[in-house]
Amino acid sequence: MADITSAVLGAINNGLNLAYNTQLYAATADMTDFVFDAQSTGAAEVYPTLSTLQGVREWIGAREVQALSQSSFSITNRTFEETVAIKRENIEDDKYGMFSVVAGQLGRDANQLPPTLIGQLMTSGFTAPGPDGTTFFGSGHVNYTNKGVRTTTSNFAVVTGTGAVQGPPWFLIDSSQLLKPFIHQKRRPFVLTTRFNLQDPTVFDNNEFVWGVDGRMNVGYGLWQLAYASTQPLTQANLIAAKTAMSQIRRPNGTPMGIKPNILVVPTALWPTAQSLYLDSLIANDPTTPTTLVANQVKGAFKPSEFQWLN
Repeated sequence: MADITSAVLGAINNGLNLAYNTQLYAATADMTDFVFDAQSTGAAEVYPTLSTLQGVREWIGAREVQALSQSSFSITNRTFEETVAIKRENIEDDKYGMFSVVAGQLGRDANQLPPTLIGQLMTSGFTAPGPDGTTFFGSGHVNYTNKGVRTTTSNFAVVTGTGAVQGPPWFLIDSSQLLKPFIHQKRRPFVLTTRFNLQDPTVFDNNEFVWGVDGRMNVGYGLWQLAYASTQPLTQANLIAAKTAMSQIRRPNGTPMGIKPNILVVPTALWPTAQSLYLDSLIANDPTTPTTLVANQVKGAFKPSEFQWLN
């Protein structure tokens, strides 16, 4: 039996922090291509939609002031936590070697929370509203003709018809813009807090040593114009149709927004197909006729990004 001294508790605490930080800062899914990392300094942050900006014009007469406050949206931060406890007897009986594994898992859980929430955000986009008040992936988004006449457009495609079965969703994204279709807003980093003092109420009242992780952040939708979602088969014809639809998104004055998708985000099930569309010169003309090959018109056009949180 080990005596529970300050030195023993300090050594355990140091080991827990090392295990936690090792996993917290381990490599995770790369979301930089389609997720905007934003630092937050308050309870919520406000973002401009940018879609109503007219663009640079010839200066004739007075300046035309465009009010961003009329076309903005906000994301409110949320607080997250995960807490575990160690019975005092486990430390007395030298059973604390396994606790570094638990602390490491806390770090891993905190590390994977942002991509987990982004994955949920993406898959719920077919029913959840975006900043413009309509479904983020939907058909009611405001668009304009080349004459500046207001109309609507769609940034999604689904399988239609009686008994239609939807496939795994895939997402075509323009990653070249300053903002992205999804936002990861960081307010307070996740830290490990331990209650390992023998005089702590949790030890005295509950016979437990407690430690936990907590932080503040949130995710949210950004610009719908930069993402196109589909549950149709992942074929070059459907990719070309999605790219064409995105290229037709215009500013209020009728000029194109210049959207050019370059990233294809897919779940694991679609990863081989996405790789083939990006690398192969010849591909199957149709999933139902895999032996019929045709020239790949989208070779090298859309870099595939496997995002396992879509699985």
